[in-house]
Amino acid sequence: AVGEVSTHTYLFPRDIIRQSGSGFPADWGTNKGSAVPAYYRMAPEIAFAPEYRDSMERSLKVLPSVSLVFAPEDLFGTEHGIYKHPEEAGAAWERAASFEFFSPDQKSNLQVNCGARIQGGWNRRPEESPKHSFRLVFRKKYGPGKLRFAVFGTNAPAEFDTLILRAGCNNSWLHWSGIERQRGEYVRDQWMRDTLREMGQPSAAGTFVHLYLNGLYWGIYNLTERPDAAFAASHLGGSLSDYDSFNADKTLSGDRETWTELMRRVNKGVRTAAEFSSISELLDIENFIDYMIVNFYGANADWDRHSNWYAARRRGREGKFKFFIWDAERTLEQAGDNTIDFDDDESPPRIFHRLAESSEFRLLFSKHAQRHFAESGALNAKAAAERYRNWSEQLDLAILAESARWGSYRRNIHQYKEGPYEIYTRDQHWRPEVERLLNDYFPRRSAVALEQFRMHGFATESSPNDLPAAH
Repeated sequence: AVGEVSTHTYLFPRDIIRQSGSGFPADWGTNKGSAVPAYYRMAPEIAFAPEYRDSMERSLKVLPSVSLVFAPEDLFGTEHGIYKHPEEAGAAWERAASFEFFSPDQKSNLQVNCGARIQGGWNRRPEESPKHSFRLVFRKKYGPGKLRFAVFGTNAPAEFDTLILRAGCNNSWLHWSGIERQRGEYVRDQWMRDTLREMGQPSAAGTFVHLYLNGLYWGIYNLTERPDAAFAASHLGGSLSDYDSFNADKTLSGDRETWTELMRRVNKGVRTAAEFSSISELLDIENFIDYMIVNFYGANADWDRHSNWYAARRRGREGKFKFFIWDAERTLEQAGDNTIDFDDDESPPRIFHRLAESSEFRLLFSKHAQRHFAESGALNAKAAAERYRNWSEQLDLAILAESARWGSYRRNIHQYKEGPYEIYTRDQHWRPEVERLLNDYFPRRSAVALEQFRMHGFATESSPNDLPAAH
């Protein structure tokens, strides 16, 4: 009888730094009629630069490591390889894989079989990014029906149906925009999700890992929960089948009947107490306010009806929609940015603008803003900066490996759309952007955001000591 396939990954940092991809395919399929050149190396001009070479091996050891191992034809195969067909989606493009997790101290390691597929939207396109995201699904057809492991530490959920390995797209070193490449620092999205949690709302946990694909180093990834129906059930109770769950305009579970009714009531207008009460029957107002406050603080510049938000509602008479931060990479850019006026039907901004017609909503929004920007609040300038500093310090050494893997790609391999095409490094690019945020953005942004709320008619000046406790 044929036994189960067993996978064990052994990582040797000295060899990783010198990886060449020998034996792996020379291309990753075709795009618009042309071959997509494969790229496996660590750039020697970074990995062996005098200022970095003595730290490169240590940079690979300071974060947890995740190893995904596929049958070779399932990853890079011409017919079935998901990396050669990154724009293909759905269950037909899910492949069996081995998931291994190694903690830096080697005291918390795990191997489990799962399914994996390419994840995301824009950065599936080979010209947009050669570094794709992955969705990991834990189903009985592959192994255990759930992952039971404290991936995110002892104070976070330890049972998962799905995890996402986010590669980063906007404000990364691989983006088509020279301006966004300059802003590459990889923390923004995680900071936004952490901040919503600090404000008292459910939010996807996450951490940073080094990813290996079939033994090759692939860069720093943000490993995070996916805020779908299973996430909602885990955080809010019940089971997956109890929830309507959406990724923007894509229905993940349940149906959109109640959402359609919510938007009908919203678009009708919210000028009276009765209309506000009607909205409150279907929408968790307190959650929605906190969700909008953190998006306005970050001046989210990339969300609409089609993308970059999740929502879920437990079905039944008492069920109300809650919103969850997702793909908030176009945030924390300039301290003076203001995206409050953006509006789009069937989206959180539309709900906000209609609710802002209500005096009850304006009062409640003002109270939440006062609380969160107060000295003890999650968006106090000092607290906001400290939350960011904690992640940036964890990445300071690890980012050397990401720089060696992808920092030279837009200059040496594929110059795309907009220059300048530079070699992106920690000292010349990453640290200056982190320091700009810590020394300019966070010290100024809280006051700027409060003033923007005032300019839009929200009273944010009364004493926060007189406010009710956060929910």
